[in-house]
Amino acid sequence: MQEQNLSTALLTSGLFLNNQNLLGLLIKNRLQTINKTLINTKESVLFEVDAHKPDYLFLSSSLPGVIDILEVITRVKKSSPKTKIILTVNKDDANKILSCIIANTDAIIYTECLNDSLETAIKQLSKGQMFLCGLATNVLKSSLQKQQVETKFDNGLLNSLTDRELEVLHSLTQGINYKQISNLLFISESTVKTHINNIFTKLNVNDRTQAVLYALHHGIDNLSKKPDLFESLTGKPVKK
Repeated sequence: MQEQNLSTALLTSGLFLNNQNLLGLLIKNRLQTINKTLINTKESVLFEVDAHKPDYLFLSSSLPGVIDILEVITRVKKSSPKTKIILTVNKDDANKILSCIIANTDAIIYTECLNDSLETAIKQLSKGQMFLCGLATNVLKSSLQKQQVETKFDNGLLNSLTDRELEVLHSLTQGINYKQISNLLFISESTVKTHINNIFTKLNVNDRTQAVLYALHHGIDNLSKKPDLFESLTGKPVKK
């Protein structure tokens, strides 16, 4: 029987299950590991989350599997919206940090920062706050600066979108895929793709990430409503 007031946690194999220091931190922070089997592929993550609906999922980006880590995050959030995802990444994941945030990852920690950052991450997540380790924040800021996002975007471009295009763009910011948008808005996938192409053209962007970043900066979705987080990521305050 689960002890009262303990939160449940699923741990993927590798970094977490093999690290006694981290397991000790989980116990200290009143997290109970509920693994019944080894979670050693991305596909097994989805099965176990669907079966157990844990409070926390400790996930490594290096976990083997056919599907992409972003799809894992998106499908976990769809299956168990209340599960908080703590994702460990490595230097090869630098270009995915923003996409992981957009997909609603709750905490992102570089592997080398794990021992120092995990307890702080758990505490912040328990308060409903997102967490990025310092290295992840620096990598993201550097990436945004290289893109020179602010020089590409005009503040009034959202006004050029139709109501339906705004709905599709808002859906993109929630990290869901084209099929899910189709089901949500009761339109065909081909219509979704048409709207997205129109959005790219009107916002003068080349891909989904740039479109979502524009939306974040101009108040269309949840990240822009967290001004402290947005400023820490971009070095710029959210425009009112």
